[in-house]
Amino acid sequence: MQNVGSILNQRLEKIIVENEMLRAGFAALPYVVLRDVRLTVGARLAYAVLLMYAWQEGSCFPGQKRMALDMGVGQRSLRRFLAELRDREYISWRKTMPGGTNMYTLHDVKSKLTKGKRPTVAPQ
Repeated sequence: MQNVGSILNQRLEKIIVENEMLRAGFAALPYVVLRDVRLTVGARLAYAVLLMYAWQEGSCFPGQKRMALDMGVGQRSLRRFLAELRDREYISWRKTMPGGTNMYTLHDVKSKLTKGKRPTVAPQ
């Protein structure tokens, strides 16, 4: 028979997710991105989608067509959202090869707080 401490330790050693949707995965968006009111909602969602791709098997190279489909927007809108993120220095990208997909870099958002130019965020 196990003692109460042993049972509690076993229970605390894992996280139980009862909701199937949560078990399917989710993207955690950094607050500095989520609350940056200079970004459109679409740009914030594009950042979350990039994170979703990045957390799949370490890395991947999503095409803009696929990203736009996943977001439910057109490719032109997606390019506008990505340009917003680039212009605010949240991301950058480069072509992997002519006609190929882009390799995206998600910059350290901590630098947004330490550069002296803190992003405008919604009040708490």
